[in-house]
Amino acid sequence: MWFCDECGCPAEGGDPAASVPPACPVHGPRWRLIRNAPCAEAIVVHDGRVLLGRRAREPMLGCWEIPGGFVERGEHDHDAAVRELREELGLDVVLTGLVGTYLERSDAGECLAITLYTAEPLDPDQPVRPDPAEVADWGWFGPDELPEPMAGGDGDRFRDWAAGHVVPLPRAGRWCPAG
Repeated sequence: MWFCDECGCPAEGGDPAASVPPACPVHGPRWRLIRNAPCAEAIVVHDGRVLLGRRAREPMLGCWEIPGGFVERGEHDHDAAVRELREELGLDVVLTGLVGTYLERSDAGECLAITLYTAEPLDPDQPVRPDPAEVADWGWFGPDELPEPMAGGDGDRFRDWAAGHVVPLPRAGRWCPAG
């Protein structure tokens, strides 16, 4: 089943082989669901703990996840990770490292490319302000405190971070300069 990437409502129709996207009754055609749009996530680390959110909508309603989402057309995945953290948890961050790029099958059978970064809050005292349409709950978890259930492959990506599989980003915080 397809779900809108903006509101989580069931999206009807769709035929990737014919380049026909499913349609949300509120937001219309959902091209990102069939064009293999890349995704970006960021593990926010503060005092050795990681910030995770619990999904407030389908797909994977109620599962814990690393904050992230689809990269917009023309957007750098670095910028998408920062934007998604601001949208989902109201938190401003600076990206600090690259954990890796992962390939994962979506519920619709598409192959998702997910780039996972590490991040730190710009202001450690800034409160977390989740968007209730996206995040039902949130919490800080230690490397050995993986909550269940986790969405998709986020549990594996969390374990890669916990194992220290992180490459520091350059001081400028990006692999290539903004254009």
